[in-house]
This record gives sequence, structure tokens and C-alpha cells, in this order.
Amino acid sequence: MSGAAVAHPLQGVRVLDMTEVWAGPMAASLLGDLGATVIKLESFPRPSLTRLKGLSIGYSDNDPNAPRPWDRAALHNMANRNKRGVTLNLRHPKGMDVFRRLAGKVDVLLTSFAAGAAARLGVDYPAVSRMNPDIVMLSMSGWGEEGPYKGYSALGSALDGFTGHHAMRGYPDTDDSTTPIIQHADAVACVTAAFAVLTALHHRNRTGEGQWIDMSQVESFLPHLGGVFMDYAMNGRSPTRLGSRHRYLAPHGCYRCRGDDNWLVINVSSEEEWLSLCRVTGHDEWARDPRYTDPISRLENQDSLDEAIQGWTLGKDKLEAMGLLQEAGVPAHAVLDDADLYNDPHLKARGFFKKLNHPVVGERDYPGFLWDLGDGPQEPLPPSALGEHNDYVYGKFLGLSTEDIQALWDEGVIGEEFPPETYDVA
Repeated sequence: MSGAAVAHPLQGVRVLDMTEVWAGPMAASLLGDLGATVIKLESFPRPSLTRLKGLSIGYSDNDPNAPRPWDRAALHNMANRNKRGVTLNLRHPKGMDVFRRLAGKVDVLLTSFAAGAAARLGVDYPAVSRMNPDIVMLSMSGWGEEGPYKGYSALGSALDGFTGHHAMRGYPDTDDSTTPIIQHADAVACVTAAFAVLTALHHRNRTGEGQWIDMSQVESFLPHLGGVFMDYAMNGRSPTRLGSRHRYLAPHGCYRCRGDDNWLVINVSSEEEWLSLCRVTGHDEWARDPRYTDPISRLENQDSLDEAIQGWTLGKDKLEAMGLLQEAGVPAHAVLDDADLYNDPHLKARGFFKKLNHPVVGERDYPGFLWDLGDGPQEPLPPSALGEHNDYVYGKFLGLSTEDIQALWDEGVIGEEFPPETYDVA
């Protein structure tokens, strides 16, 4: 089923992906990028958040009212490449029977239910391990399967708040209500989950034993904030909002450039870089100014230093300024938007964006792989339409007869269109 032209590290490994939103789906996509055969099992007739009209973010051609909007949802398609997409109603007896057969034929199962939900559905590790003793199962709830918060539901923004990361972001003299929401915790969780599955597969290869991984997304993110926790434990200091500044280095910030909403990031961390910055900007006098003669002085006088630097960047195109500084060895880069990234010569040269032909939205550019395996070009499967591979997976992979598959369609156990009463919440 992988269709891979060359042998990739996980070729032959079969993954059943029951996760939703971003962290789990992207983790499964990474496993698919490494050569695994990934089956994306979506609930039916209940839509996932990233397909649900009114809750999804972005649609192809900016039109949520075009036909099959669940297949035009950009957030869903972004995180679900390299998979065969199927639907299944686990609350139907026939749906649960199909799930048991699927679980018996895969190597890895990924779930992202809140703690307790998998047990209520009959798809927790004790139940699944009876279906397949060798299976590696990863449960990636927000807070893990045990503890006072085990039943809490969460998206990335809630995890961001719990860890204190939300309170650290933003600009000085602002409060939490002005800080924009980000999903950094999702990005961390997806790579942590992929890593955990790889280690469990290695364990199975050595011992022959399956394994259950109880992964807390909160706990996977907290080590990324280790510095501030240690500062509090050792010095009693709590972090303050810095905007784009650094706690110990200056200049370190984001500076406006010529034109509308154009910016440049500059990060100086050594005396050599500082002197190069003075030279490139044509302001050698900065190096002799007593306010900026050493790192501590520059840190104490950031306001005037930032104003002076922005006086130079305002007259420059952001890419021009970036080139001048980089050539002189000063860490700097233009702040790129989506259009900039799609047209970036470096990403183009490396072939990062891949043109994939989605059955509903047509050919689009999608973000590519995080690595080059060095064994020939990798061509991922495009994101699948809802239920696109029902017949293929349930027939070719699972071995169900044409009559049995048709019965699943007829009884609403599987499908490729959401009924209006469960879908349209706009």
C-alpha cells in the first residue's frame, strides 16, 4: 500500500491514525514521510474540528460554501499528507467489528482522545492489545491518562496557557488578553509523538513486545521552558514579557523596513557581530558611543539603540538589508509572509514545497519533508478526501467482500459526505 519507489526507514510499518486537529495528524504524517503506510481513520458521521464548517481555518479559494467544504479545509489538508483516508462509525456494531480487524493488522495506533474517552469507545490499550498483542499504541491526550486533570479536553492554546508560555509572550506593559494565541505546544507534541513511536518500534524489534505510550502533551512541552523554571527555582525570578528582545543580548529585535508591514530580525551575540553591524550600517560612531561600548551598556540602553538601528532599516528593503548584514556575518533575516516563503529561492532550490493533486481542491503547493533521506526524490500522497479510500482499504487491505463494504455504505457505517445536521455549524 505504501507505493514507495525506494526503501524508506519505516517501509512495511502500518499505522492507524485516529488523531484529530494538528499535533497527532502531523505526527502520523511524519511517520508516513519515513515510509510507513498510514491509514487515516476519521469518525463518521461526526466531523473532526479541522473539517467542520464554521470551525475550520481557511478554505481553498477562500470559499467555505463551495461543494464539499470538508475537503477544502486548509488546516485539515495541511497536516494529513501521505495517508489513505477512511471513515468509520465506531458506535455501530459493524463499525467496531471493522475496527477490530484493522487493529489486528497494523503495527501502530495513534489516538488523541481526552483520558477515558478511548475506554468508553472500547479502543483503549487493554482492549486493543487483546486484538493485537504486538501493537504499539500512543495515547496523546493533553494531560495524560492519570492525574486530577486526566479528563480535561484541550487544544494547543489551552496547553500554552497551562505551561505558562502564554504569560511569557507579548510585549512589556501588556496583559494576557492582548497576547495572540499560538500552537507551539502542538508543534512540539507532533515531533515528540513521532519520536516516541520510533523508540517503541525499536523496543519491539529487540524484544518482540508491544507497548503503550501514555504521552502528556503538556509534559512534552514543559522541558522547552526549562530555563525559566530553573531561574525561578534558583533565583526566585519569574519571567517578564520581552517582546522581541532578549534577556541578556542587545541589539536583539525586530525592526521596521521600507514599505508596508515589512520587518527584519537582527540578533547580535558577539562583539565581532556588533562591530560588523556598525560598519554595514555606516555608523562606526555607535562602536565609540559610551552607551554601547560593551554588552551590558547596550542592554541598558536598548531603547536608544533600537531607535538608531530602525533609522537605518526604515530606508532599506527587508531582503536587501538581510543580504547586507548576512554578508558581513551579522545574524539577520527578513520576516517572511506566506507569499515570501512560497517564492523563497532557497526553499525552491531544495524542493521543499511539493505540488500535490488533491481530488477536490486540485493541484496545490504543500509544505514538504523535514529531512532528505538521500535515497531519491520523495513524492508524498496528497491529503485524502473524506472517505476517499474506503473501498480500497476495507477491500484490498482488510479483505472485506464487495457486498460487505456496500452494506457498510448502506447502513451509514462509512461515508464520504457529512449529513447537514452534523456538519454545518456556521
